Amino acid sequence: MLKEFIDQLDKLPQRTLTNCLEIDVARPLIGVICAQNETAAAESELDTLCTRVKEGIVAAGATAKTCYVASADATAMHGTPSTKYDLPSRDLTANAVELLCSHEFFDGLVFVASEPNTVCGMLLGAIRLNLPCAFVCQGTMMPISDGKAEHGFVYVYEQISRIKTGKTSYEEIEELERNLPLTLGTDCDRYGANSFNCLLEATGLAVKGNGTAPAGSVERKKIAFETGKLAVKLANDKWTPKRALTSKTMNNLVVLDLACGGSSTTMLNLIALSREVGVRNVNFKTIGDAAKSTPLLLSKEDANKCLMPQFHKAGGVFAMLKQLRSAELINNVAIDSKTDLDELLGDVYVVNNKVVRDVDNKVAPSARLRTIYGNIAENGAFVHYGCKGNAFVGPARVYQNEETAIDALLHREIKAGDVVVIRGEGPKSGPGMREIFFSLALLKGYDLEQKVAVITDGRIADFYNGFVVGHITPETGEQNLFSVLQDGDEIEISLTKGKIGLDIKAKDLNMRYRQHEATNGNYGNFFLKNWAKTCSTAAEGCVYKPQK
Repeated sequence: MLKEFIDQLDKLPQRTLTNCLEIDVARPLIGVICAQNETAAAESELDTLCTRVKEGIVAAGATAKTCYVASADATAMHGTPSTKYDLPSRDLTANAVELLCSHEFFDGLVFVASEPNTVCGMLLGAIRLNLPCAFVCQGTMMPISDGKAEHGFVYVYEQISRIKTGKTSYEEIEELERNLPLTLGTDCDRYGANSFNCLLEATGLAVKGNGTAPAGSVERKKIAFETGKLAVKLANDKWTPKRALTSKTMNNLVVLDLACGGSSTTMLNLIALSREVGVRNVNFKTIGDAAKSTPLLLSKEDANKCLMPQFHKAGGVFAMLKQLRSAELINNVAIDSKTDLDELLGDVYVVNNKVVRDVDNKVAPSARLRTIYGNIAENGAFVHYGCKGNAFVGPARVYQNEETAIDALLHREIKAGDVVVIRGEGPKSGPGMREIFFSLALLKGYDLEQKVAVITDGRIADFYNGFVVGHITPETGEQNLFSVLQDGDEIEISLTKGKIGLDIKAKDLNMRYRQHEATNGNYGNFFLKNWAKTCSTAAEGCVYKPQK
């Protein structure tokens, strides 16, 4: 691409510029787009990986040049108002990639990043440019040791909640700090924190082990080198994201994510990706239908060890793909111009089928992420549940944001049997659609995880094993029942019926509408307010929606 562009007479200024930058126009030029951030746990050591990526690019006969984009640390944001910037950062990243790479120099791209919304934003930008691309992340962090058990970083938040609830002495936090991980990366005990990087392996845009291999390991450095070579191969074949992300591939990604546990944020990103590539069969309804027929296959063999190291040692994403393909739950799709999924899985075997289960030995017959509808969520909502039972009925306890819900928990206002309603956390009403996190950690600390239900228009943290409904659409602020729920309303949630609702007379509902005062959101600076004006609903992936 670059040579044809530069050879044009009227591109003399660009030809001169490439000479100054020492770019060999006879060789493919691969841009290495890095989200290095020394203040971010998952992005702090990406420059080391960039070096290995560039070595792989050069070894494959191409030239590499590095560019940088901003990244936000979602790990540090949890439980703070800053979390509102997490999802919007996806679109900021997509715009930055489009801006950086809009000239006609690059033949292909390598994206070096770890945070899910940053990685998704990079892919959205590459789709707009339709440039071949490959991905590599920093990897999973070293586990935190506490006695005989190992934990991921979310354990720190859980311990804070135990201190707040009086179950752990404050002095024990010092011991916890002494055992914090020496090697940083994404959370090693949460599939959801690594889900998007795992899914990329199934598209052929990332090499084997990208989503699961530990940070700082020799294997991770090899993965980075091979990613550079992969990018050159994809560029030579002109294997663009629009060729890779077909309707069948997108369906495979939904099923793979559900089989691994299901992340509602990842599903939101898959909806956004499907709209960007023009695939219309990934939405709330199709995800809900897939969840009913997709078994849960990923589990811990050792409860005292972190999930991601066990998943990696068991064979990782490719082992899971092998199980799903053997059960004919996913399609055989093209991985590149010469290879399909069946060919790629030919010599793959499952190292430990107690971690990556087969369908006959499934953890659960269906996924723990579902879609429900009703007069409280007319356009749909996601349910993430890890408790027994398929239904919950209880009186509403209504809060206008997560902070007021946290305050209520600390004052012991929430009791067993309640339905905790956290409003004003949607993409527009938040704004930003942050992940409801610390309130869920406190519910675990108070032993209410299995005894209450939570419903919100925000996103939901995947570490929680209770009954939680998130992504409620339409969200707070519009004329809908969710916006006017009141304390004491008897709310029914049923997975069997696929329903969330309240029995209310039309006359009473209209009275509430007349008395309702719409709000403009709980918090927002310039960027958030403008993002909220242009984003679509959660049901549409919160993607940019042109104003009429």
